[in-house]
Amino acid sequence: MSTRRTRQLEAIRRARRMGVALIASLTVSAALAVSMLIQTLSGSSVESAPRAGERIDASFAGLRDARGAAVDEHALATRYRLVTFGFTTCPNVCPLTLMGVHQALEQLGPDAARILPVFVSVDPQRDTPRALSAYVNAFDARIVALTGSPRAVERVAQQYRIFFERRTLDGKSGSYVVEHSAFVLLVDPQQRIRVAIPSTAAPAEIAARIVRAVRESAQT
Repeated sequence: MSTRRTRQLEAIRRARRMGVALIASLTVSAALAVSMLIQTLSGSSVESAPRAGERIDASFAGLRDARGAAVDEHALATRYRLVTFGFTTCPNVCPLTLMGVHQALEQLGPDAARILPVFVSVDPQRDTPRALSAYVNAFDARIVALTGSPRAVERVAQQYRIFFERRTLDGKSGSYVVEHSAFVLLVDPQQRIRVAIPSTAAPAEIAARIVRAVRESAQT
C-alpha cells in the first residue's frame, strides 16, 4: 500500500474518531441539560427531594384556604393528603399536574373521600384568595388551595421537601418568576410519604400511581 494511501486511510480513521467523540460529547451535554431541567422542575437536589417512605411534618400550620380558614388538622386524622406546590401563572407544569390530580380523584370514585387534595401557592404575593379559588376550581372543586405569608409558605414547603425561589426578571418593572421543584405527594395519616411523583410525568401516569397507592393502602 502506498504511503499516500496509508495517510488517506489514517486521516479517515482520525476523522471518524473525532466524529464519534463529538457525538458522544453532544449526547452527554444533552443528557446533562435534560437532567438539569428535570432537577429544576422535580427537585433542587437528590438530598432535598421528597422520598417515598419518609416521615415528615405534614401540617399546614400558618396557611389558610381561599376563604381565609385554617385547615382543620384534626379532621385529617384518617385522611390522606394529596399535595402539590405551584402558582396560578405557571405556564405548563402546574396545569398538567392538577389535571393528573383531577383524573385520580375521578378514578377513585367513593374512595376519593379518603383524600384531601391540596394546592399550596409558592407565590403568595400574586396569588390572591380569589385567584387561587378560580384556578383550582377550573380543574376540580375538591382541590383546596392554600396560601399564607411568605415565611409560612416557606416553612410548609421545607416540611414537604419542596424548593422554591423567586427570581427577578426585570428590576425596573419588578416582574419575576417563581422556580420550584414539582412533585405530587401522597401523604398517609401517619404523615409518611407514600408516593412522590415528579410533575414531569404525564397526567395519566400521575393518576394511575395515586390510584394504585390509595387502593393498595386500603388492603393493608
